[in-house]
Amino acid sequence: MHRNLRAAPLSWLRVPAVALCAALAACGPTVTSNLSAGSSMPGSVALLPPDYSIDIPRERINLVRQSVINQLRNRGFIVLDDQAVIATCSSPQCPERSKLAQQYSVDGFATLKLDSFSRNNFVAGYYNELAGDLSVVDRSGKELVSVKQTEREEGGLLLQSGQIFEALLSSVENTGDDVFDKLADKFAYTIVEQLPAPTIPASRLAQESGTVALSSATATWSSPTTYKVCVRGTPSSFAYLLSGKSRTNLREVSPGSYCSNFSGLVAEDSAHQASVELRSAFGTSVRQDVSLPAVPPCDLKSRVKSGDGQVKLLCTQVGAASAAGCSTSLSPCSAQKILLFSAETPAGPFLKLREAASSSAPLPQDAQNVQVMAIGAGGVASLPVKADVQ
Repeated sequence: MHRNLRAAPLSWLRVPAVALCAALAACGPTVTSNLSAGSSMPGSVALLPPDYSIDIPRERINLVRQSVINQLRNRGFIVLDDQAVIATCSSPQCPERSKLAQQYSVDGFATLKLDSFSRNNFVAGYYNELAGDLSVVDRSGKELVSVKQTEREEGGLLLQSGQIFEALLSSVENTGDDVFDKLADKFAYTIVEQLPAPTIPASRLAQESGTVALSSATATWSSPTTYKVCVRGTPSSFAYLLSGKSRTNLREVSPGSYCSNFSGLVAEDSAHQASVELRSAFGTSVRQDVSLPAVPPCDLKSRVKSGDGQVKLLCTQVGAASAAGCSTSLSPCSAQKILLFSAETPAGPFLKLREAASSSAPLPQDAQNVQVMAIGAGGVASLPVKADVQ
């Protein structure tokens, strides 16, 4: 009796499994084309921003979107870089399409709409489904082609294997994100392959595949707590600072000049190399290493000590001399020189007493109301700090 109970469900379940597989095999993409005879698809397109209001996680929408971009490029389309689209469009409908067309000379616009995603795990099998459509319009907004597809993937005892072990293994694997990755790639490949191949003039292809040029990259202190990274290169590009796993935009402050200020990104190792990247609106890019500042200019708070007719700066590297007096709460800073000022009253006015190229400087006997300032690399000046004169 025990053997009959174990064998009966298997033979009973194989019937609907075969029927389901046959039904799935009959499904395919639905293509609607309004292209007139002799006309061709636009050679360069912008994939408009995604709609995150649907009930699919944002990271999965982005994954499908990137797969579609990759497949469009493999199909021969010139695809506008996502950064240009997101920076220009204010919504998924992108009322700024004319601006995109004028600034980047795109010939058409593509819209990806995802309708649903479902993941179903059974006792010994799984069934996944991703549904959506891709449409392409010309500059005037006329729809040229749309492709609607429901991509399905199944596995396990009910749908593929007669072995329970293989079925359970398939179900366990279906709990990981790599299953959605494969489904997204299949979905993107299927819908893009239904699009007619574009026709791109050779002159336009050469123009859009041209490389960007990066002529210089610098990182210099702009205050004791802030430094500026600047890049010079091809105008109307996208510039980034790449440090570790982070990627930060640099703003185009003038044609071909990109800069941004950073705080708290001091390299722990003076040999540390970050890099900058310049990317065109159509995806070509170039990188160059840049050294992040290792020792910040001096903030003199808690560093100024006076006595025995001298002012000393603790843990301060002035010129080539090494820093002395450092502790766990006081890390090294750098200065090219220090300036001493004094006044008859604490309210001032203050006059310069002297400057020194070391971390200590003698005080005149009659000096009073003394303040100290450090000048770092690039002329970055610290805030003045009072020196207690005995």
